[in-house]
Amino acid sequence: MGEAKRRKQSEPNFGRIPKNPGYRGLVVSPPIEIEGTRLYAKSSSLDPQELRFALLFWDRLVWPSSRAIFFGSNVDEEFLESAGILSRPEYTFNGDMAQGIAKSQIQAYLDRESAEPGTWALAQGENSFLLKENLVEEGAGVLVELHRAIPVPQHDVPLVEILEFKERRRDELILLRHQLESFVSEIEGSAERALTLQKRVAEIDQACSNLLVVGKEWQFPIYLSNIKASFNLTPVKSGPFTYAGWKMGEPYGLVAATVAAGVAGLLSTFEIKGDFGLRSKKRPINPYRYAYQIHKELS
Repeated sequence: MGEAKRRKQSEPNFGRIPKNPGYRGLVVSPPIEIEGTRLYAKSSSLDPQELRFALLFWDRLVWPSSRAIFFGSNVDEEFLESAGILSRPEYTFNGDMAQGIAKSQIQAYLDRESAEPGTWALAQGENSFLLKENLVEEGAGVLVELHRAIPVPQHDVPLVEILEFKERRRDELILLRHQLESFVSEIEGSAERALTLQKRVAEIDQACSNLLVVGKEWQFPIYLSNIKASFNLTPVKSGPFTYAGWKMGEPYGLVAATVAAGVAGLLSTFEIKGDFGLRSKKRPINPYRYAYQIHKELS
C-alpha cells in the first residue's frame, strides 16, 4: 500500500484543505518601495506605528528575512519574536536584489495563504511594502475604505499594553475584522445586493462604534484612523462595477462611529471603489492586503 493511500485511510483530514485556524496573520515589512530594480528603504526596522496597527488587529505577524539584504530585529521586534507573535522565515532569491526582496514578501504571503486559506493578508502602504508590478492586475478587485472610523495606538505605546487591551477587548476587535472580511463575498452572493449592502454597512458602522467606545478606555494616546482592505472579485463579477447595489465611489455615512469618535466637524464614512486584484490562480475570499492612514489624535 502506498504511503498516500495509507495516510488517507488512517487520517480523515489527509489531503483536505485545512480548516481556518481561528487566528489572522499579516505579512509585514519595513517601509520599502520597489520599482523595477530600484529599492528604497526608509528604515531597516518595522515602522513603529505600522507595527502597532498590525499588532492590534492581527494575531500572527511574519517578516521575511533574506541573506541578500539583512534587516535585523530591534527591541520591539525581538519582544514579539520571543512571545511567538512575530516570525522571521528566510526567503532568499537569486538575481536582482530589489526583486528578490519583493519576491520574499509575496512568496511569504502566498505560502501561508495556500496552507491556511482565508487567514493571511499582506501589509502594503507608505509605512510598509509598496509594489504593484507582478502582484496585482487592474480592474479585478474592490477596495473597501473606512474613513476616520477606527482607533490605532500611537507609535510609542508599549506593546504589552496593546496585548493586554486585545485580551480584554477581543470580541470587539474580532467583530470588526469579521465584518470587513465577509463584506464582499456576502454581497456578491446575495440576490438582494442593495438591501444586503445597507445591512452590512450598518453592521460595520456599529462595529466601528463599539471599538471606538472601548478604545477610550486606553490610558495611552490613540489616533482616529482610516483602514483600507483590498478584495479580489470573482472573474465573472469583475468589470465596470455597475451592477445593482454597488454605488462605487459614493461614501456612506457611519453615524454611530461619528458619534463615538466625538470629534466636531469630522464624519466617519464607508466607501467602495474599484481596485487592483491579486494576480493568482487561487483568489482569496478574504482581503488580501491592508493599509491604514492616521487621521487625527483623539483625546
